Amino acid sequence: MQTGSILTKMDASNFSELLTSELGQECIVSGTAPVHGGDINACSKLTTNLGLYFVKQNSGHSYPNMFRNEANGLKALSTSSFKIPQVILAGDDFLVLEWLEKEKPSSTFWTQFGQSLAKMHQIQDSQFGFEEDNYIGSLTQSNARKNDWASFFIENRIEIQVKLAVDRGQLSKHLLGKFEQLYSRVEHWFPVEKPSLLHGDLWGGNAMCSLEDKPTLFDPAVYYGHREMDLAMTKLFGGFSAEMYRAYDRVFPLEKGFEERVNLCNLYPLLVHVNLFGGGYAYQVEQILKRFI
Repeated sequence: MQTGSILTKMDASNFSELLTSELGQECIVSGTAPVHGGDINACSKLTTNLGLYFVKQNSGHSYPNMFRNEANGLKALSTSSFKIPQVILAGDDFLVLEWLEKEKPSSTFWTQFGQSLAKMHQIQDSQFGFEEDNYIGSLTQSNARKNDWASFFIENRIEIQVKLAVDRGQLSKHLLGKFEQLYSRVEHWFPVEKPSLLHGDLWGGNAMCSLEDKPTLFDPAVYYGHREMDLAMTKLFGGFSAEMYRAYDRVFPLEKGFEERVNLCNLYPLLVHVNLFGGGYAYQVEQILKRFI
């Protein structure tokens, strides 16, 4: 999820000291280079005598626990068959990860990706939510546990974003009544399923092919939720092969009607985008409301 950039900087000597202490052997940073693509954080590639590392930096005062939350999310995803960057060190203002090289996908990559996503979604929990709140983009994300998906979707996802958008003047107050109508129907639309481990921000910019043709995920907003949320978001901005969905369905078939529920699922990321960017995203939200009420 992309947002505006706020940069904080630590110099190479700081990271040399931190990594030496964490790794238990001398780590000398011999070079740094900016990495482009993320808009929230200042990102760098560190070259050291022990190898390459990826570093994110930002203000811990502005975004409390952001990097520790991300580290915990990555560790949760590491139980899946995806390649997940190893967390080296997480602090208030920075996150150090192993460096992963991007590679051109082979003809079997999307089959592997779909299979891995299906297997990740088969990692399940007894409740919706997560052990802690975290972030989606630069916005906080509530993961307070709930026993049913409808309550979690409404109270932890949609209501919070709607209130923020109305308070900021990004959405009209007259839509509040329409959202109330939507809430009364949510439990009838979603099929009942156990909470699945979700990436939580699964658009094409947060996935890649790494060395050895491994499907790789990063920049998560992890929680246990309805698996259709991840799949719907892959369709919001595109970039995922049709073979990925076929491979997924062979491992963990979706309930009937998923295509009709895609826009309902994507109300959440669209509302997040309303609060981050405004503009045409509010129009998309209104169009979805008209479709479902």
